[in-house]
Amino acid sequence: MAKSGTGAGGGEIVGIVIATLLASCFGAGTGWLLPPRSNSGADKPSAAAYGVGASSQSELSLAGGKPEHAGDQGSSKSRSVAPPPPSPLATKTVALPTIMTAIGNPHSTWLRLEVALVAAADEHGVEEQLGQLGDDMVSYLRTIEISQIEGPSGLRFLKDDLLDRAKTRTNGQIQDIVIKTLVLE
Repeated sequence: MAKSGTGAGGGEIVGIVIATLLASCFGAGTGWLLPPRSNSGADKPSAAAYGVGASSQSELSLAGGKPEHAGDQGSSKSRSVAPPPPSPLATKTVALPTIMTAIGNPHSTWLRLEVALVAAADEHGVEEQLGQLGDDMVSYLRTIEISQIEGPSGLRFLKDDLLDRAKTRTNGQIQDIVIKTLVLE
């Protein structure tokens, strides 16, 4: 009777070894079948697609986006891809000076905030309003409680409130706000 108890333990080990081998083979087979990923950035858009450094790029064929070499005899014409027109969604980022203030509750808690504003590239006058935007944000931050900015949803509400204030101050020129640093002490 004692022999049957020890045999069951050996069967469990064999089962685990077989499951491990099957999982390893499946993983290796899947990795072998998938196309290789290169670190050369071939899957990323080229600089020529954005009109940056297009003069340093080889001429690209319209068919495959591969460089045509001077020695290629396949085509008599060399066609190049024209850079796309400037995007209407082009943006610029303007950093506000660091904001340090005490928050509303508890009064002994200090907040340090670094933000950047995202505006349309053709918008002018945002830089001139940075001081007023900073003052508006300090005024708002002095009224908040620490419980209002706890957790991911609190951080999202803070970002939305600061964005609303920035849009109001600049008459809608600000598209987004990026919180780079938020420290409570």
